Amino acid sequence: MQNLTLNQKRILDFIDSYQRRTGVPPTYELIGKEFGYTAKSTVQHYVEVLIKKGYLTKERHLSSGLTLHKEGNLIPLLGQVAAGRPLERVKFDERLEVPLKMLKGAGPFFALEVVGDSMIGEGIIEGDYVVIREQKTAQNGDLIVAEIDNEATLKRFFKKKNFVELHAANPKYKPIRVEASQELRIAGIFHGLLRYLTT
Repeated sequence: MQNLTLNQKRILDFIDSYQRRTGVPPTYELIGKEFGYTAKSTVQHYVEVLIKKGYLTKERHLSSGLTLHKEGNLIPLLGQVAAGRPLERVKFDERLEVPLKMLKGAGPFFALEVVGDSMIGEGIIEGDYVVIREQKTAQNGDLIVAEIDNEATLKRFFKKKNFVELHAANPKYKPIRVEASQELRIAGIFHGLLRYLTT
C-alpha cells in the first residue's frame, strides 16, 4: 500500500487545519479555492483517494460531510531493518503516520525503514517503511522481522528440523541459516507497506 503524495498530504493537512479552526470540514469549493483548482472533479479525485487510503470518510451527498481519521494512527518508528544482510536495529524517538485501515486486527504495531534490496521480489524496496504487527511466533512462509544476535532483518521464515532459514526475495542473496545455538527472536509479522511519493 502506498502512502500520501505531497499534494495529497497538503490537502489532508488543509482539511485538518480548517476543521480545527472552524469546527467543520471545508467544502469542495473551499478546497479548490485554497489550491487553485477550478474543476470540482479535481478536488473530488483527491478526496476519493484520501478516502480509499483510510484518511477520510464522507457522508453520502454532502460535500461538507468529511470526517478525518488522523487520531490514533501514529505508530512507533523503531529504526531500520535490512532487506539484505542483518542490520543493527536502532531505536528512533519518532512516530509514523499510518492509515487506520492498515491497523485492523490485533496490535500493537510498529514501523521500520527498509535498507537494502533483498526483498525486491516481494515489491519491497530501499526507503520503504514496513508496518509490523508485534508477534513472537511465526508460521512457515510468514514474512517476519527477526532479530539475530541483536541485529534485525526482514525475511521469509522457514523452520527446519534443527535450524531456521530466513529467505530473501532476491536470487543474489542466499538464505540465512540460524542454528539452534544462535539467539533468534521474532519481533513481528509484516502487516503493510508505506511508500512516500515525491510527486
